[in-house]
Amino acid sequence: MSQTVMRTPRSIDLEITSRCNASCKYCYYLNNPGVDYRDLPKERWLDFFAELQRCQVMEVTLLGGEPLLREDFLELVDGIVVNQMRFSLLTNGSLMTSAIANHLMSTGRCNMVQVSLDGSSPSVHESLRGPGSFAPALAAIRQLQEVGLPVTVRVTIHPGNVDDLTAIASLLLEELELSSFSTNAASSLGDAGKYPPDVLLRPEQRLQAMHTLAELDQAYPGRIHANAGPLADWRNFQQMEAACNSGEAIPGRGRLVGCGCVFGQIAVRSDGAITPCVMLPQMVLGHIGKDNLATIWQSSPDLEQMRKRDHVELKSFEECCDCVWLQNCTGNCPGTAYTRTGEINHPCPDACMKRFISELDEMGLSI
Repeated sequence: MSQTVMRTPRSIDLEITSRCNASCKYCYYLNNPGVDYRDLPKERWLDFFAELQRCQVMEVTLLGGEPLLREDFLELVDGIVVNQMRFSLLTNGSLMTSAIANHLMSTGRCNMVQVSLDGSSPSVHESLRGPGSFAPALAAIRQLQEVGLPVTVRVTIHPGNVDDLTAIASLLLEELELSSFSTNAASSLGDAGKYPPDVLLRPEQRLQAMHTLAELDQAYPGRIHANAGPLADWRNFQQMEAACNSGEAIPGRGRLVGCGCVFGQIAVRSDGAITPCVMLPQMVLGHIGKDNLATIWQSSPDLEQMRKRDHVELKSFEECCDCVWLQNCTGNCPGTAYTRTGEINHPCPDACMKRFISELDEMGLSI
């Protein structure tokens, strides 16, 4: 059964700038075909925030690019607050200052700040994120902690930090005393496609990351989160195996599901294009200042198609028919599926567990 669609989106991801001062080889944001990488002026964003209030949007997430590169960043934050929304910030931490941290705290409406950190040392963190980025990220975390803001960290797993995961967990959860952190993995979106050996996990590295993170998950229960990547894959595999062994399929699976973004969440690119999700920047639904958000949300044919993905059974795909996990799979992320296959209503090849197990078998490895 389809999820219930909210009357208007509850939350919105706002890519307030396309500019970035980092050079991450795995960046999903840059070099997507058909994307206009330019920034809207402050006034256009402030007008849009007023529309969001009228639509009763509750919260926004500010991302980029690097949001703090906007000279008017704090004015945009104040515009969000004036329109009675809460906000979160995703940043690489390089431009964080005590003044900015204090301003965010003073609003009383900041849900959290997420800082990107991919290693326990400069050599590991900077291997794909660029030189000089480690110390500022650590400093930002400490500045945010000092003012009392909720702060978390996102670790993107790639070939260069697979051997560093235990040290990363120790740094974040013990030395910095964060309550939790989250993980994902570099994908083939955006810039990442140009550097596959550096960016994308090989099957044996993916397996190593899954096992290491599973052990860390036991050592730090409830403190490592994952919606995608090796830890999410491991948890999903365990669920599917348990269901197969019990003979009882997981309810709601065996069909395309993916995430629930289009039922309560939407995204806006830095040029004002409205998209279903940050992972689907090329699928333009309309533009802020030109098209009514509520109308797009309620009437967009593309959103309607995505909301009906669960009408498509996985057995309708030839590559899925003989899979032992057929009745317990979801087809994974529609964004990456679209990028890899050109179709929204298609399972994502990169997330296919059957394919992954087959690759391991060819190497003489088992999960």
